[in-house]
Amino acid sequence: MGIHVNEEIIEEIRRRNDIIDIVSRYVPLTKSGRNYKGLCPFHHEKTPSFMVSDEKQLYHCFGCGEAGNVIHFVMKMENLDFIDAVTLMGQWVGIHVEEISSNKQEKEELSRKNKIYEINREAALFYYKNLLKKNSPGLAYLKQRGLEESVIRRFGLGYAENHWETLNTYLIRKGYDQEFICSAGLVLEKKTKDGFYDRFRNRVIFPIINTTGNVVGFGGRALDDSLPKYLNSPETSVFHKGNNLFGLNLAKKEIGKDRKIIVVEGYMDVISLYQHGIRNVVASLGTALTKPQGEMLKRYSDEIIIAYDADAAGQKATLRGLDILNELGCKVKVIRLTEAKDPDEFVRRKGKDAFLEEVERALPFLDYKIILAKMENDVRTTEGRIQFVKAVAALLKQIKSPVEVDAYIKKIALESQISEEAIKREIFGNHMYDPSRQLQKPFFNRDKYRSKADRHTNKYSVQSVKPIQKQGYVEAERSLLKLILQDKEIFSKIKTIIPYSDFTDSVHQKIAKMIYGCYEMHGKISMEMLLNDLDIEEVKILGDIRQIVVPEENVEKALMDFIHTMHNHKLEEEKKRIERELENLEKKDSKTQEEMVRIRELCGNLEKILKELKRL
Repeated sequence: MGIHVNEEIIEEIRRRNDIIDIVSRYVPLTKSGRNYKGLCPFHHEKTPSFMVSDEKQLYHCFGCGEAGNVIHFVMKMENLDFIDAVTLMGQWVGIHVEEISSNKQEKEELSRKNKIYEINREAALFYYKNLLKKNSPGLAYLKQRGLEESVIRRFGLGYAENHWETLNTYLIRKGYDQEFICSAGLVLEKKTKDGFYDRFRNRVIFPIINTTGNVVGFGGRALDDSLPKYLNSPETSVFHKGNNLFGLNLAKKEIGKDRKIIVVEGYMDVISLYQHGIRNVVASLGTALTKPQGEMLKRYSDEIIIAYDADAAGQKATLRGLDILNELGCKVKVIRLTEAKDPDEFVRRKGKDAFLEEVERALPFLDYKIILAKMENDVRTTEGRIQFVKAVAALLKQIKSPVEVDAYIKKIALESQISEEAIKREIFGNHMYDPSRQLQKPFFNRDKYRSKADRHTNKYSVQSVKPIQKQGYVEAERSLLKLILQDKEIFSKIKTIIPYSDFTDSVHQKIAKMIYGCYEMHGKISMEMLLNDLDIEEVKILGDIRQIVVPEENVEKALMDFIHTMHNHKLEEEKKRIERELENLEKKDSKTQEEMVRIRELCGNLEKILKELKRL
């Protein structure tokens, strides 16, 4: 359902959530000139380049380019869509979610969802209290699985007693409507249509909590021979199994600077690893990964490590998950558990360090698939080697990088004892693979005109400079600023040719003046000094300038082209100014002597500009 947002309420929520206060919940900030500064939460960096403006209520990372207002920040940090982010922020400042929509039907739907969240929370408390009762079978089971009380409490685990209507009776007595209890998926209607019975009975209960802290559903593990062994809540207005990940509400705080997430199959895998100090773990709710789950993982992490069960079903689920994550462009690896059936058993038997060693040894996507292909084909036989190479060739056809393909061809040739040339023909057919074809475009060393810090942090959206003929004066000014920012020798060459006042864009002129001043006073550039004196929007422009890549080949010519373009633009602007003044003077019916002299002067200046433009 689409939400029609009441813009005035949204603006009020944004206004009440001060960006400095909100960002400070996630990132330690210090005052730095006109802005606040801290380590960027969206990429790895050692030197703070994440700027927040109290004045403009905006943030911008000088390193990776992430930028926006306080709502965008919460959306990114909490992995929420716009409405959910605004809902959460509304709760922080006492504005109820129903007020966000201007549509009556939508208000009713939002109110309904809130009621289900409330019922789910009450049910989770009910299950938790049942678990703590004397002689609780649920608590005995969890302790037998080695769980500590603090971890049981952290995950809010519970127990559904082996009775038919205890939860339903409890919720009715609490004043909740039967229809809502049923809509939450907690009860089922009797076949006789004369009442309802609890969905979960004699099961350990695992509340499924989303990233905003709402209980959206439950998983239940049977303590007897009931089938299925694991039972989840049905699809409801607040719970869609393929859109949620168990444990993400806790893991999002534990992902750390390396931005890795480990994905397992079961609830107990997450909880057991968490208890052993491995807390960047989520579960895909007992199913293979879905695309929405993959998109959530991608937003939170740079690397996803799959650690599914070692059985055939786990392996099959791993392959489906790999394909989805690979299609989404995720960096994905696989842990092959050979000494235990699942992560829970492994970490309980061998401990945290042993599991972390398995994480370090995790196989890249392609290597894992190649190992499976080798296991399925006996490479000791001729037929097995042929089938193995055919299977791998099909995988390599999907790889875009010629370097990566070439490396794997060499590896497979050794393992299969089939020539590299034959493998290339299998992959590329009669259009023989020729690595040199891939290298016909000129190779530019992009690092030469980038700072050390920039090389490691500016990973996204780096664009080469377009040919100067297609550039306007803005691009030329920015490219020239890039060169003098990175190379003092270039600054020394052009400082007398192009004074900072020749930069026509006001922000470019301000940045140029600061760069010139840094060189003149300190002999080098102080990026911290530049950032301290720029406002948040100017910081963004400086960040864009740093991302420009100038080809190292014929830098002198590129430099002259930039200067030429700037000079040409300056002449064109002066020409337009003169023409406007002449037009205004010539409109006058009677002209003074001074005006006649001014017209002749302007005409002379215009003629000089036209001649110079013709030469350029």
